[in-house]
Amino acid sequence: MVDIFDPLRINSMRLPNRFFRSATEENFADSGRVSERLLAIYGELARGRIGLIVTGGIYPVKAGQIDPGQLGADTDEAIPGLRRLVAVVHENRARIAAQLMHSGWLCPHELTGAQPVGPSATVCPHSGVQVRELSGDEIEELVNLFVQASRRIIEAGFDAIQLHGAHSHLISSFLSPVTNRRDDEWGGTSEKRSRFVRRIYRGIRNIAGRGYPILIKLGLVDYHPQGKSLSEGIETAKLLEVDGIDAIEISEGIEEIENYHIRLDSTSPYYMQECRQARRFLCVPLILVGGMRVLEDMQSILHEGAADGISMCRPFINDPHLVLKFQEGMTDHSECDSCNYCLDNYIEKGLCCVKRQ
Repeated sequence: MVDIFDPLRINSMRLPNRFFRSATEENFADSGRVSERLLAIYGELARGRIGLIVTGGIYPVKAGQIDPGQLGADTDEAIPGLRRLVAVVHENRARIAAQLMHSGWLCPHELTGAQPVGPSATVCPHSGVQVRELSGDEIEELVNLFVQASRRIIEAGFDAIQLHGAHSHLISSFLSPVTNRRDDEWGGTSEKRSRFVRRIYRGIRNIAGRGYPILIKLGLVDYHPQGKSLSEGIETAKLLEVDGIDAIEISEGIEEIENYHIRLDSTSPYYMQECRQARRFLCVPLILVGGMRVLEDMQSILHEGAADGISMCRPFINDPHLVLKFQEGMTDHSECDSCNYCLDNYIEKGLCCVKRQ
């Protein structure tokens, strides 16, 4: 029977336990580069004994930026700062993965200076902004930009890379019939809609080598009435597994309600159905995120075999040392009650737990 404090191997990377810090946008970067505030945050996370820390989404190109304080890996100038971030984590004997995220139709024009793009022309329901359809050549260029950003991340010393394929961001928009209505090589069938992310993965694998861990946060189902089904999402996951993806963090794809993946007042796991169904078809390590607050719940998920790891976001905003306290028997639950007040002043003041200030 698997215990949450047992080691977990993802490709060549050995993690000391089954806890993951799910990618969390802090909004504390300085013009896309690592700041002292970010170094302090990641140092605390590293001291908290989290098995794998996943960074907030890092944009591979300026036009993919969503927040003014978001980190970028869009030029080689980013590498020295990213190296400092890795060093802070490694100094505390922890592991860190860089999440690559292009936000597609969610990117604000006033920040990027460009019209938001997607696989098909549409209107973003959350902003009302017209989204421009990418040409085939532009899609090929975006694949290359993801790969070049990965090269910089690997050069900076990150232990792994995670692709963001969920929550209405660009990769998830290619995977959904809601946002991808193309009839060329990039759309028209579920398999063709997966080509964009699979091409990115293969490009990264070519430069990273067989032993380097590449993960994905994957929206298995769209929370949208015209969205992809769970069975379609699992078919995409199966294709990625065949390609060689090393682990999948289970989440949701295109959202009818903005930020629906950050459920208000949810203090119990809310992607269990998706994870259990995925487990029936996939051998690759699965990581469950969403609503995890009680250690007993987390243990039971691993004991059942539904998932191989437990990922949390808001509990680590509340307390970056939560895993350490679990391990030393100081508590059996997170104090986070999913009030979501941490999001209220996120853009203006950066991410923090207002109840612990």
